[in-house]
Amino acid sequence: MFKKTIAALAVAGAFGTMAAGAVYAADVTLYGVVDLGLKYSHVDADQSGVDAVDKLEMKSGSQSGSRFGIKGAEDVGNGLKVGFQLENGFDADTGSLGYNSRLFGREARVYLSGDFGEVAFGRMGTLGSGNGTYGLLGGMTPFGTSWGGSVENGTYFVGNARADNTVTYKTPTFAGFTAYAQYSFDMNTKQDTPLGQTEGKASANRYYALGANYKVGSLDVTAVVDSYNWSNKLNTYGGSDVDDALTVTLGGSYDFGVAKAYLSGQYFDNMLANDATAAAAQKDTMDTYASFGNYFSGKAFKGYSVLAGMDAPVLGGKALFAVGYTDAKDADGSDALGKTELSRYGASVGYTYDLSRRTNVYAVAAYYKDSVDKDASLSHQDHDPSTATIYAGIRHTF
Repeated sequence: MFKKTIAALAVAGAFGTMAAGAVYAADVTLYGVVDLGLKYSHVDADQSGVDAVDKLEMKSGSQSGSRFGIKGAEDVGNGLKVGFQLENGFDADTGSLGYNSRLFGREARVYLSGDFGEVAFGRMGTLGSGNGTYGLLGGMTPFGTSWGGSVENGTYFVGNARADNTVTYKTPTFAGFTAYAQYSFDMNTKQDTPLGQTEGKASANRYYALGANYKVGSLDVTAVVDSYNWSNKLNTYGGSDVDDALTVTLGGSYDFGVAKAYLSGQYFDNMLANDATAAAAQKDTMDTYASFGNYFSGKAFKGYSVLAGMDAPVLGGKALFAVGYTDAKDADGSDALGKTELSRYGASVGYTYDLSRRTNVYAVAAYYKDSVDKDASLSHQDHDPSTATIYAGIRHTF
């Protein structure tokens, strides 16, 4: 990493008389990740008249989102420290900005820490995600939040978001236990502002969560309970307000030395695929909360997911394996659009190898299949779409 120390000298004086003040130093670090490789996918919609699609493409951020960031901290005395982090996300294959063209879309926070713990303000990953500094679910599976389509959070769990206008509190760690609380006044200001939605009001998508992590020896366990207070302008079927969403996630890992085992589960209720609104679709700026939510035609859904896996050192690198299952259905039963039920199951294998302390190569293969059961009156008939994906690439950190 590149580090630059900035020192400021406070001097008080008047009319030629100067008194030396205190010297305050802040370490500022420039860091980043460039992750680039190839991705092959085979998608079979399992629908009459629709051909399977094969695609080979260059892909950025398969293991870790390509990024650069600036972070720093200053000791302000009395056991207190003030710090900041600004993290940009970009596509290494095109050079374009990610996260709806936000300059610092991955994270933008300022924090105060001390004996009381840590409190942060800004844009950051939700507790119910594996994103950023405060996302707690990155250790639910060997694949974390990497390699979309593998047994990772975004493919089987719901949520996995980043939120604007967020306050997070983290307690000190005591006997391996750390607790968290988080609230967002408006998760996506970039979409909501043009639509007349007001931060902190019922017109905005708000979020709150409680989480805890217990880590002692080889055991690492995490629990998160979070809720999405959906905007009263959300475009749900029939124009009715949707109830607030609730998710409960529990999981963790145990390192046996020769291998590390993972097990996790999530319950969700009244989740939505995205935050499209009645005022405008705003497709370029909307957030997505579930990769399988499109099957529910804009309706809220509920269900559960279970993930299990392991990783182990093999031939100087690390081998990864996991299986996943999701079961979901309409949150309110059947309606004029008909009843929808979904089962998703899949598996993934992978291997990473470190070329140096800051560079590694990886290869991952993943497969999942969806069983979609819709009411016979719908034009969409029952089908079993599937997706197979292969990744190969290199990741460099600095």
